[in-house]
Amino acid sequence: MLHTTDAYYPLGQGFSWKYQTKDGTTYTNAVTGLSPSNPQEFTMVNSLMNKEQIMRKEGESYLTDAFEDNNLQVLLKDNLQKGDTWEIKFKANGLDSILVMTVKEVGITKEVKGKSYDRVAFIEAESKLLMNGNLMPLNFFTQYYYAQGIGLILTTTSMGDEQALIDYTIA
Repeated sequence: MLHTTDAYYPLGQGFSWKYQTKDGTTYTNAVTGLSPSNPQEFTMVNSLMNKEQIMRKEGESYLTDAFEDNNLQVLLKDNLQKGDTWEIKFKANGLDSILVMTVKEVGITKEVKGKSYDRVAFIEAESKLLMNGNLMPLNFFTQYYYAQGIGLILTTTSMGDEQALIDYTIA
């Protein structure tokens, strides 16, 4: 179990997060298994995609293959500082895709669905494609809000999409 009150993504067997999208649809992201060979590696399933993905904690970083099977990339870090950046590189529909992650704020308070969360990090991802050796911005941005000790509380996009945390279980 990797549950600490300072973790931006607490992980443990049976942990789950329930989200509601802008249109009212709900889904759950749940830890469903623990790697027998690595106590820092967990299997997770998103009820919308119904596909297993790996989430692994290495030092201060959380790695996942949620973007592309068997391609672990840094999704998040616990030691975030405003201005930090990193890239997530993966193939999507045969295209080389890059998310440029930028920490916009750390330690803020964010209200989601009438509930106030403290110690929140705000990270923005800019989507880009690599085509013919050129990095092409897509002018599409995703905003992620992570609360320490809880996990992802809100995701929004430049297209107006929203996924808000409505319930969670952290043992």
